[in-house]
Amino acid sequence: MTTWIYQLTVPTVRVGQSVKDTLKAWLIPQRLRGALRQKQHIHVNGQAVSTNYVFQAGDQLELIFDAVDFRTSESHYTPNAQATVPIIFENDDFVVVDKPAGMKMHPHAPHEADTLLNYLAADFQARHLMSAGQPARPYMVHRIDRDTSGAVIVAKNPIVVPILNRLLAQKAIKRTYLAWVQGAVDKPAGEINTPIGIDPHDERRRVINGIAAQPARTYWALSHTVYQNSLLRVQLDTGRMHQIRVHLASIGHPIIGDPLYQPETSATRMMLHAATITVPLPFDGGTTTISGAIPTDFPRQLRTI
Repeated sequence: MTTWIYQLTVPTVRVGQSVKDTLKAWLIPQRLRGALRQKQHIHVNGQAVSTNYVFQAGDQLELIFDAVDFRTSESHYTPNAQATVPIIFENDDFVVVDKPAGMKMHPHAPHEADTLLNYLAADFQARHLMSAGQPARPYMVHRIDRDTSGAVIVAKNPIVVPILNRLLAQKAIKRTYLAWVQGAVDKPAGEINTPIGIDPHDERRRVINGIAAQPARTYWALSHTVYQNSLLRVQLDTGRMHQIRVHLASIGHPIIGDPLYQPETSATRMMLHAATITVPLPFDGGTTTISGAIPTDFPRQLRTI
């Protein structure tokens, strides 16, 4: 059985705090906290301690996780070295990669191996990366559409996946997109707050107030307008499928090149790019903001379509 061992010096901010309160503050799920407690897998300075232990300055903490502790412990993506994905941030726990437009995030069938996670599996393997005492493997945290480019977080071990998922749910991870839209936007900024659900006529599509609609909120700000095309900076408050695409189309400004919501275009790609992501690093690592280069196929001045 695979075992991951997470080791760190207790951060100064946690000195005087109990193990129990610290694990909660780190957003480690109750299921994992229970496994650590029951198996006596919490070690401080080489000795097993209870969750009532109060941290002291300089304490060395070791958390031991077994594969059975996780709902999804293993990463089984077939390594494929035929392509690489630019890594724009990396630490021991995760990478942020700059996904090109047109690349799939993950396989949809066992035989598929031409996805971002397959390419990262090969990259981690080639570099002999380790994470929490085991060979690093790619674990999906969130996704962006195949036709969207830009920053995506991919974990290296299963420990940080639920932590990052909780940070996403708490809206502590902030994502900013750039979108070229059709038409001259006549306001400097705005908010779209309308539920998104499944299109009853096409299950691939999402529509406002569709089937099983869920609340969705998008903020946008106008950067500039060029020849009846507008560049927007967009931030998500929620993360519904196709949210930016549906919301912008709903106000009469579909994303240029969108094959589902603005199909009549000669654009070479969908003009949506995940430009910046701000992430609180797990285990009191501070917060970092990560931006990649604007891709060459995403124009800064969109004059003709």
